[in-house]
Parts: sequence; C-alpha cells; structure tokens
Amino acid sequence: MNTRNTKQKEIILETLQNMNTHPTILELYEEIHKIDPSIGQATVYRNVSKLVKEKLIQKIPTNDGVDHYDGNCCQHYHFVCQRCHRLVDLYGDEVFPLLQQIERKHHLEICDIHILCEGICNDCK
Repeated sequence: MNTRNTKQKEIILETLQNMNTHPTILELYEEIHKIDPSIGQATVYRNVSKLVKEKLIQKIPTNDGVDHYDGNCCQHYHFVCQRCHRLVDLYGDEVFPLLQQIERKHHLEICDIHILCEGICNDCK
C-alpha cells in the first residue's frame, strides 16, 4: 500500500532529520510549530506514527516511559544517561558477528534490532 507524501509529512521528516537530538514527540511538535504554525499537534502525531511504520524514522522507547525519535535510520544503537536522560548515538560493527552467531545457533533470521544501553554519561560522572 502506497502512502501519500504530504507537505506536512515532508516538513516533519526534514525537521527530525536536521535535529541533532532525539526529541520527544512534544519537542518535535514545538520545533515544527516554529517552522509552520499551521501544522497541528494531531498532524504531527499522526505523521510521526506513519514515518515510524514506513521505517523512515526510528522510535526509541526508553525506560522512563517517554518515547524519543531519531531521523537517522543508518544502523546504529543508543545510549541513555540515567541521570540527565540525554540520548547518544553509538556506531560500531561489533554487534554483527554476535547476531550472525545467534542466527546460526538458533536457526533464525534476525531482521531488525534495537539496542538501548543505559548508564552514566561523561558529563554526569
């Protein structure tokens, strides 16, 4: 099923892709509202849900119950500080050999993986 690309959806996607943070839906809405005040909160929520479903953005669920979003869909992982709650992108190929080993051992095909590491960031130490 093809989904329609509306101007609002394009603005939401571009805004998230240009942000260097991992905003909550409310933070994203506030940023979008600065760009185009005519885009309502319901439109942002609805389109973010569609963009996640289409795998154009990532939804990052955290243990504090607040979802964050990432416009960077390159293969990477996340670290969240337990004190300041800042999310940081983690890159590295170290995980892929482990996944291949798990697939072979258990006769599986892993299609997607989400890793969220928790700890204390350098600023909060």
